[in-house]
Amino acid sequence: MNLSAKLFLEDREKYVLGPGRVELLRSVKELGSLRKAAQKLGMSYRWAWGRLNDAEKALGVSLLAHDGNSGGKAKTLTAEALELLAWYDAIDSDVKTVLDNAVAGQPAFLKKSPPHRGKDESGSKPD
Repeated sequence: MNLSAKLFLEDREKYVLGPGRVELLRSVKELGSLRKAAQKLGMSYRWAWGRLNDAEKALGVSLLAHDGNSGGKAKTLTAEALELLAWYDAIDSDVKTVLDNAVAGQPAFLKKSPPHRGKDESGSKPD
């Protein structure tokens, strides 16, 4: 058995930052374009822009900046966005370490994988 957790930053019970928005920001950093990042991740530009706009409002900082050399179309991450990603990654790493330690100390009966009911080893239901 494994333990897993997803890390979310919330404000008044609304998600501000989580795995999806982090992946979007990383893709913008990699591709230099919100449109290309959204396309890569299989989401509409409007949806991606809306999620980052919501995060910017909640955080009170801009996460995206226009690249001055591209006529305003290319995007780069602001210093605040880069700092936010570094902070998120550090916490995420700490959480994974805690989970790994918890799994290492789990009761012996949890270390045994119970048989999956209704399916054989191939994942098919038996006849």
